[in-house]
Amino acid sequence: MAKEGAAINEQTTNESEQVFIKDVHIEDNDHKPEVNFDTVSGYDHTRTDESLLPPPPTEFTAPKDDVKPTFTFTSAPVISEDTARQALVEFVSKQRCWGTGTAKNLTFEKLQPSHSYHYFLETFTEERTSKWDHEPFRGQFVDGPQNGPAPGPWEIPATFKEIFKNEIQHHEVPHTAFVKVNCSSCNESGSRTVTRNGKSCRESCHCSGGKVSCLYCRGNGKVRCPACKGECKLKWFIKLIISWVNNVSEHVIERGVIPAYMISQSTGTLGFNEVLPLVQPVANFPVAEVNEVSHNFVDSHQFPMKRIHMQHHMIRMVPMTECVCRHRGKEFTFFVYGLENKVYAPNYPDQYCWGCTIQ
Repeated sequence: MAKEGAAINEQTTNESEQVFIKDVHIEDNDHKPEVNFDTVSGYDHTRTDESLLPPPPTEFTAPKDDVKPTFTFTSAPVISEDTARQALVEFVSKQRCWGTGTAKNLTFEKLQPSHSYHYFLETFTEERTSKWDHEPFRGQFVDGPQNGPAPGPWEIPATFKEIFKNEIQHHEVPHTAFVKVNCSSCNESGSRTVTRNGKSCRESCHCSGGKVSCLYCRGNGKVRCPACKGECKLKWFIKLIISWVNNVSEHVIERGVIPAYMISQSTGTLGFNEVLPLVQPVANFPVAEVNEVSHNFVDSHQFPMKRIHMQHHMIRMVPMTECVCRHRGKEFTFFVYGLENKVYAPNYPDQYCWGCTIQ
């Protein structure tokens, strides 16, 4: 879909305009330029602060009851003792001052396979806000109400670059611009007074005790007005701010002791995957807790003040094997998880080496 109007970039200042330092400020810097705004249809509550613009209602057709999602549920894979030992040896060899002797010589007593479940829901939304904004008037085109009524905030076409990726765009609302001849921020002088700790803008020379001109105002106590950039005229218009946000919720169901973030960052098999404008909660997955989490998440992903473009949810099944071992008469347990055979072994007994001093 084509965009109407060019995106408006945020105003920037060069080095000569950087007056906001520790002890130098512009008088009445927090004062916003005054202007009486005409009410624009569709933007009735728009002021110089952002106003939220709720989207129009969207019709949604619920899926038929007889259409049920398809799940792929497989039993947890069983790894061999040799695979578990090799995974542990490789893990230990990457840890500083851990000895590999225990990993190589331990005796396995039990390998218990299972699954951890990672449920993931993302909702891609669009939010539109508006505000009156201004820029220096330098003779550029002014698209005012004489060109027709302003389109509604949700009638202005705009497209995102990539779905499920955050993005912000700024657009000038067509037919809302006008020029204010005098800038009330600087009283049409084109400059603003600079003060230093409430005194005139002259600073002491640290090397000789003399006086030098202020770097920012060149000694005359004034700098260029940051609002009109010295033009004494402002072009006012309604700015439309469009925010595409990917809202993510995820939950890991882990029966062992592996931290949830480790499970979410490991590979697994896909038990369920669905992308729809609006998804329905998972209801028939063999693990009841997954169904409950899905229902809660889908209920929480209702955004009445935003437009929902697309939703995606999935269930990943991450294999995990609990390895109960014995070495020198003592028992300890470690875990092999993920399709890449990662290892979680916080209680590995040989976590030091001779000659090292731990501080």
